[in-house]
Amino acid sequence: MRHICKIRKIFILSLLLLIICSCTKHHSLEITPINYGNIIFTFSHNVNGESLKFDTMLYHTSLGNSYNVTDLQYFISRVSLHSVKGKWHDIATDNGIHYTDARDNFSCSWWVNDLLPAGTYDTVAFIFGLDQKQNTSGRFTDPPERDMFWPDMLGGGYHYMKMNLKWRNDTMAQSLPFMFHLGIGQVYAANTVNPDSIIGFVQNYFRVSLPCKLDLTAGGYHQVMLQMNMDRWFDGQNAFDFSAYPNGIMQNQEGMFKACMNGRKAFSVTITN
Repeated sequence: MRHICKIRKIFILSLLLLIICSCTKHHSLEITPINYGNIIFTFSHNVNGESLKFDTMLYHTSLGNSYNVTDLQYFISRVSLHSVKGKWHDIATDNGIHYTDARDNFSCSWWVNDLLPAGTYDTVAFIFGLDQKQNTSGRFTDPPERDMFWPDMLGGGYHYMKMNLKWRNDTMAQSLPFMFHLGIGQVYAANTVNPDSIIGFVQNYFRVSLPCKLDLTAGGYHQVMLQMNMDRWFDGQNAFDFSAYPNGIMQNQEGMFKACMNGRKAFSVTITN
């Protein structure tokens, strides 16, 4: 009888051990971590390859206009990275939206909380500005983003970019201010530039896609530097003449369209692995 009880105990213990081992093995498969890495976006602003200097009449366009930059603020959104395996990974931190003030070093760095699968990425892409779904009035309640508002009568939402300049040419005794502002455009009845004659709106945001090689290692931090090449806003696909828009390009869809066409080529990327 004792022998039978001993065998029964051994059987029960063996069965429990088998169950425990099976559960442990299954659990270990569940918690095996996938390798992830992190990235930091940084933003630089250059003119002809040199760092932008504010408030100095150092810069010239191909049409002979001299200019300086006094303010530069803008949004990028819908930021994503493309893996060589073929998948796009959308950045979720801050809803994929980042505001940059070129005068504020803090805003020129964006620490992304997303854990991205380790591996090689070959493209970084983003929307310059905010798309129609994201660009809703009242989205931002606090400054500085709140102060980028675009008047509701002109389409609402927010500026894609505020670049304030001063400019002059050889025929001018003094420089003049210029508002190089991008946002929703307007279509006016009979070309009468008056809010009461608006008959439609134009979404001027645009997508930028930049080839790169980002080798994201597990546990590592990697810097993705997005460089805005300021001179290309004025000397890209369209040679931009400030004198053609004495009131700036806000409320002038032709001017904003030309600026946006240039802006598509105004960015480059540098990766630090």
